[in-house]
Amino acid sequence: MEATLEISSSKYDMPEGCGYNQIFQHQWKTGKYGLSLLATEEIAMFATKKFGWHFIPTRDMDYYSESWFENQECIVTFESKWDLIRARFSVSP
Repeated sequence: MEATLEISSSKYDMPEGCGYNQIFQHQWKTGKYGLSLLATEEIAMFATKKFGWHFIPTRDMDYYSESWFENQECIVTFESKWDLIRARFSVSP
């Protein structure tokens, strides 16, 4: 008998119009190079409007380096100023 591997997705599907490369007016410069799946799920649970995230390379970015991703900053953006404020106080990027 063959075992099957079942792959499950995140417990929360991202709302339409939210997610990676969705850029909105209110921005949080996290000071980190990434955003955890848990953080995106937390935001999705309380956000009243759309949100997204994108990355901006630092001047030290070297795409040929194995750790190239460490030289970028994750920016989380929100349609709602209040969603941004709540995220800043309750979510760890």
